[in-house]
Amino acid sequence: MKIHHWLLMLFLAIGAVVVFAHEKTGWIAPAEAKKMKNPIKATKVSIQKGKEIYEMKCALCHGNTGDGKGPASAGLDPKPTNFKESHGEKMTDGEHFWKITQGRGAMPSYEKNLTAEERWHVINYINRFSKHE
Repeated sequence: MKIHHWLLMLFLAIGAVVVFAHEKTGWIAPAEAKKMKNPIKATKVSIQKGKEIYEMKCALCHGNTGDGKGPASAGLDPKPTNFKESHGEKMTDGEHFWKITQGRGAMPSYEKNLTAEERWHVINYINRFSKHE
């Protein structure tokens, strides 16, 4: 009986370490996502559509200026992406698309709430927060 108890405790401890390590490591999109290209040109119309969606769905956490300091961001861990700085990591549009689609933790998946086209418009808008190419 004691062996079963210790094995259970060991498995729970290993599980906790794995979950904790996963949450504290970077949020990395798969290689195929990095290769995805935005099929929608960053026109004024696209950027405006993206802005409207961003203000409704994203600004609460990511902030109106994309600094990751929206009113709902205070208690979140990990903190929302600061789009003004995150592009310094050379994140591709495909990586952003994958993250918006999949979600993680407090960041919801928008796969069912936004069309693919709407997600690409949002990416065109958030790219304006920095000198992203």
